[in-house]
Amino acid sequence: MATRRSGISRIVVGVDGSEHSEAAVNWAVRMAKGMGSEVVAVFAISPPFYFDGGYMAPVAPPQFDPDWRAEMKKEFEEQWCKRLRDAGVRYRTIMEDGRPASVIARVGDSIDADVIVVGRRGRGGVAELVLGSVSHELVLHSKRPILLISNAVQPRSDRQAATSRPQRSAVVGRPVTGSKRTRK
Repeated sequence: MATRRSGISRIVVGVDGSEHSEAAVNWAVRMAKGMGSEVVAVFAISPPFYFDGGYMAPVAPPQFDPDWRAEMKKEFEEQWCKRLRDAGVRYRTIMEDGRPASVIARVGDSIDADVIVVGRRGRGGVAELVLGSVSHELVLHSKRPILLISNAVQPRSDRQAATSRPQRSAVVGRPVTGSKRTRK
């Protein structure tokens, strides 16, 4: 009979350079330091969106440009994952093509992640339907536990202090309380 390991040994965190993913990385760092976990930072390159204006010559999407991809990989590893490196936690990076939620879930499954951590932008209603929501899609389709980090938008100069203040989060299976409309 196989024994199940205890604790959280692998954390997948979705990273896209936004302040919401920065908040998720900060949570992943704190969890990894406290539990000796490995963090797997995942960046998904979304499929190109084509728009035919009818009067313009087609232009290849940047996703197909090797120089653009190399620059994105460099920014992902050197800037967006800097907090992981500076914190001294064990981590690795994965950059793949595909819909972000699908890529994050696939990586989580492939490495047998104990938890997936993603930032939540907090869009709702029509904006979420039109623009989509990575966190929403993960909650609906992932087989792994999801930790959603909701971080109030702060000016860049205040973000350093944000890592020491509590941030709102939601764990799948528990309702997210308080909406932006009812809070003052």
